[in-house]
Amino acid sequence: MCLPARAQIFLCCALVSVFLSIALPSAAAPDSARIVERGAGPVEESFVVGKIKAVSPARLDQLLLDKTGMVSNRQAVEVEVKEGPLAGQTFTVMNEITDNPSFNVSVQPGQEVILSVVQGGGQREVNIADYYRAPVIIGLGVVFLSAFLFFGGKQGFKSLAGLIATVALIAFVLLPMSLSGINPLLVAVFISLAAAACSMFFVAGFSRKAYAAVIGTVGGVIIAGVAAQLVITFAPLTGLSSEEAQILRGSVLKQEPVFYSGLLAAGMLIGALGVIMDVAISISSTVTEVARTAANPSFKLFYNAGMNVGRDIMGTMTNTLVLAYAGGALPLLLLARQMDSTKLINLDLFATEIASALSGSLGLVFTIPLTALVSAYLIGQAGKTTADSGKTEGVENADQGAAIENMPEGGALKDSSEEIR
Repeated sequence: MCLPARAQIFLCCALVSVFLSIALPSAAAPDSARIVERGAGPVEESFVVGKIKAVSPARLDQLLLDKTGMVSNRQAVEVEVKEGPLAGQTFTVMNEITDNPSFNVSVQPGQEVILSVVQGGGQREVNIADYYRAPVIIGLGVVFLSAFLFFGGKQGFKSLAGLIATVALIAFVLLPMSLSGINPLLVAVFISLAAAACSMFFVAGFSRKAYAAVIGTVGGVIIAGVAAQLVITFAPLTGLSSEEAQILRGSVLKQEPVFYSGLLAAGMLIGALGVIMDVAISISSTVTEVARTAANPSFKLFYNAGMNVGRDIMGTMTNTLVLAYAGGALPLLLLARQMDSTKLINLDLFATEIASALSGSLGLVFTIPLTALVSAYLIGQAGKTTADSGKTEGVENADQGAAIENMPEGGALKDSSEEIR
């Protein structure tokens, strides 16, 4: 089945709209203010943008240094609130610069920052919480989208629609369902399948090429998911090796350990999904192009073409997957240089990164022959049907030509008129 281009785009947009209409109400973003329990009762904490008006010279907290050995330079900062109920008001807050740069927010006049406003018990406390990074992130996003659509053209718009659908599935389905306690691995499997279908159909339309790529992606994702679950079960891996997972378990989501191992497997699956889809659509597209130009098309020719391309990109895509995980774990790799190899290979955090890269790569490797097989069959069947149709049409035309040649004068018009009647 092959729908017109406009019908394909309309149908995909309709599917995404229906999905968002279902998902968004259940995953509405919470208000920027949150209620927390502190001491005598609940307090309200909110985050707003503020602008630095003046900064005093920093002074060393000698008492803290003498008692704890911690270096802390305190400075008085005058800051104006730019939004919310306190907009226009100016506060003087204390900003600490310690010897740990990960906790520091270095400020200067004219700079915008994020302020934490805590209110409760008739009191208000304002502190500098973080840098205001949103304008830079948004600017980079605008540059990316502009380049993406400019160089991608019409296909770029389709690819962008698939990307939006994938992000929406993760943000409005995977995360809310995981927070509600549903097994993240099961949700991630369905998210991966839906994301693959949306991306492929947006890019390639409702064609045999897209169907073959979706089937190949499904097979690769299943293999990667099974491999991830097996290594998590038998290694075993807790899913609590990262600081974020420990904070999540301790303060936000108190679930059984099996939930966090499922969350780890879901992360492995989502991490591998992109390269698996890339390999699947590359092989499917190659087989499609070979079918259009081949003088003697055959299943073996199509399969070999898909496998040849798959073997070529197998190494680069595996490198892509491994390097993606390695890039996110560079501090861990530097730490590993100072650690005994026996301890290192059995360290939960290190084993988690290795298992993520290997399980995703395994799914990638199995995607290649599966996509080549399915593409060769589906696209080969389409070519065979077209060839048979052409042959039948040619025979019918030849028979009609012979009948006309043997027909007596005036008979053709007579027979034609009778056929119309």
